[in-house]
Amino acid sequence: MRITPMILARQAVHFINQNTDVINRSLERLGTGRRINRAHEDPPGTVLSMRLQSDIASVEGDYRRLEQALPYIQAADTALQQAISVLQRVRELVLMASNDTLTADQRSAIANELVGLRDELLQIANTKVGDRFLFAGSSILTKPFTMDADGNAAYQGDSEQLVVVLSNGERVAVTLDGRQIFQGAEDLFAVFKDAIASLRSDDVNALREQILPRLDAALNQVLRVSAIYGAQANRVERTMSTFLTQETSLRMALSPVLDADIAEEVTTYQLRQTTLQATLFAVSRVLPTSLLEFMA
Repeated sequence: MRITPMILARQAVHFINQNTDVINRSLERLGTGRRINRAHEDPPGTVLSMRLQSDIASVEGDYRRLEQALPYIQAADTALQQAISVLQRVRELVLMASNDTLTADQRSAIANELVGLRDELLQIANTKVGDRFLFAGSSILTKPFTMDADGNAAYQGDSEQLVVVLSNGERVAVTLDGRQIFQGAEDLFAVFKDAIASLRSDDVNALREQILPRLDAALNQVLRVSAIYGAQANRVERTMSTFLTQETSLRMALSPVLDADIAEEVTTYQLRQTTLQATLFAVSRVLPTSLLEFMA
């Protein structure tokens, strides 16, 4: 078979185009930093990268949702701890006032202190982050508790909860029903009202037989909610840490699938450039320089 200049030219063009395509792909990968820029370049890798990217997006979304909810959860947990401290102080004062050695004036002074503690408890029950109340259920823009001049508290919220729903369907409560906490089986504000009245009337028996047991019940009521919500706050923080670890692991798995090896691409680019120059040089020496010779 006679190797004509036409055949040589076609082969030369083929090799030149082949090297040019590889050079262009290397330049594209160097420019984008991605190993796969089109699905047909690596179909299995494309499917795997899409699945990993979907998993990363899901983890990131869950993390952001918990990150936005965490300040509210932490503030509610802190508020419950403050309420427990207030109730413990009230119990100490009532227990002190139950001592027969105290005078009526001293019990009246304790009653005045209880008024201040009651107002502090009301402020805790109306805790908010920004303009959102934490103990109003889902009515986050409504002040949950109001109090009249006689010390009677009224709940203005609802019994629902705002929750954060994660991608696995798990629900995390962000706001709470304040009525269940502060006016549940034992109405904390009613206990305060009766304790203050008993102190001002110098009724020691009522303090011992009625107020102290009710205070213990009220304290246990808040302690139960605080224990549950405190555990949830800790779990949310651990879950966020787990999400960060998962995201890191997924990105490490995605990197070799999707990201270009820059050092390898630079080497490939330089090698193909050298090959292209050599091909062009060889073609210039082998192919005839005149049209008549080329057509021969």
